[in-house]
Amino acid sequence: MLSEAERRFRTNLLEWWQENRREYPWRESNRTLYEVFVAEFFLTQTPADNVAAVYPRFLERFPTLDSISEANENELVEVIEPLGFQNMRSAALKQIASTHDHLPAEPELLMELPRVGRYVANATLCFARGDQLPILDRNVERVYSRVFRDAWPETEADQLSYTERLVPGDARAYNLALLDFGAIVCGPDPLCGACFANEYCVYFQSLQE
Repeated sequence: MLSEAERRFRTNLLEWWQENRREYPWRESNRTLYEVFVAEFFLTQTPADNVAAVYPRFLERFPTLDSISEANENELVEVIEPLGFQNMRSAALKQIASTHDHLPAEPELLMELPRVGRYVANATLCFARGDQLPILDRNVERVYSRVFRDAWPETEADQLSYTERLVPGDARAYNLALLDFGAIVCGPDPLCGACFANEYCVYFQSLQE
C-alpha cells in the first residue's frame, strides 16, 4: 500500500512529464528489443545526448545481432569510439552476437550477458515491451532518496523492492518520466524551486528548517 506522498508523487510526476518529456530516437514506440537494448547498453556511463549522436549511425551499420557477429571488431570500435569505452563495449557486443541470434526477453537471462546489469535488463524490457519492471540507477536513487528520504532503504535489494512497489500499470511512461525528472529537475544540483514535490519532499522540507 502506498503512502499519500507516494501516490501524489506518481500522479504529479506523470502530469509533469506530459509537458517536459525528452525526445530521443530510442524512445520511439516502434523500436525493437534489439534497438532499445543497444541504446540502454550505450547509455550506461554516457550522457543521452552523446548516445543520440551515435545511435542512428550504429543502427544503420549494425541493424541486427547478426550484423554485429559478421562485422570486424575494428568496425564496431570505430563507430562506438565517440562514446568512450569502445574496446570494452565492442568486445561485449561481439560476444553477445556470437552466442545469441536474438536477445532473451527475461531480465534474469539478459543479465547473463556481458556488461549487462539489472538496470539495463529492466530498462530494455520495460521500454521495448512495456514490462512492468522497476529501474534503479544513481539518478533514480537520487530522486527517491530525496523525496522519500525517511522511507528509503539502505540496501540495494530493498531499494529495488521499494521502486518496484511504486511502478504503476504504465511502467514505460512512469520510468521515462522518472529519468527525465532526475535529469531536468532533481539533478545533482536540484531545482527545488521548480519542483512539484515541494510539499512532501523530505529533502526540501529539511532545507526549510
